[in-house]
Amino acid sequence: MTDVSDDTSTTCGCCGLARPTADVARLSSHPEIAVCGSCVHGMAGRLANRPSITPIFPVHDMAAAHDFWTRAGLRVDEYSPEYAFVMFGDSELAHLDLRAGLDPATNAAACYVHIPDPHEWHRRWKSQGLPVSDIVVEPWGMIEFSVKDPSGNLIRMGRND
Repeated sequence: MTDVSDDTSTTCGCCGLARPTADVARLSSHPEIAVCGSCVHGMAGRLANRPSITPIFPVHDMAAAHDFWTRAGLRVDEYSPEYAFVMFGDSELAHLDLRAGLDPATNAAACYVHIPDPHEWHRRWKSQGLPVSDIVVEPWGMIEFSVKDPSGNLIRMGRND
């Protein structure tokens, strides 16, 4: 593993590409090895022999959805005026599908995102004015919070402690 000289990028030990340092994970048993989110995502599915799942959220206003996810610190890549990808580094977090007749008040779409540090995500999203709930520690050990996007999609985020 080699770091790029500007210290904002790290070379992925799997694919060999320079990635933003925030988008790589270091192996706990070999901290000198960094692996990008895209490779981790791909390996996780192969190692666990399970499929990878990406939610497709219906949205009633693509511009509002784009603003929400950008304020959340994620990148939105437009595929067409009616469809976009929400990206966390090189990994897809969600897809956005324009549905003109969608009523945000009755939208039941939801997903759960497992994250390593709910407190940090909560702090960042709250500082951007996103409508996050308080962090709760559930009786079964999950530390989590939730947020609804402008189209009424429920995103719950947390980790098992």
